[in-house]
Amino acid sequence: MASGLGFILDANNRMMNNRALLNRGGSFNIQSANKFIQPSGRKYTFKKLSTLGSKKIRTQIQQEQLEDRKRTLLLITASTAVSLLLFWGGYEFLNFIF
Repeated sequence: MASGLGFILDANNRMMNNRALLNRGGSFNIQSANKFIQPSGRKYTFKKLSTLGSKKIRTQIQQEQLEDRKRTLLLITASTAVSLLLFWGGYEFLNFIF
């Protein structure tokens, strides 16, 4: 019961400390946090991507994914071959010993 009481007292102290920070005027400067909004109230406008640009980016992403898949397949094949070679060598070594 004492550990639960200590937890509750600690939680209450933390909340009081946080409220004390919130009551201070300069603790949270909200004006500097909203600099992405222009003075007119409008947010920045973003450029729209054309269909040709989207096709170019799509093919680039597909090429990168294809290269990643090839690299992964090569690594899996090489690691499987090395593992089989090591197991076969260990098997032959144990047969030689016994």
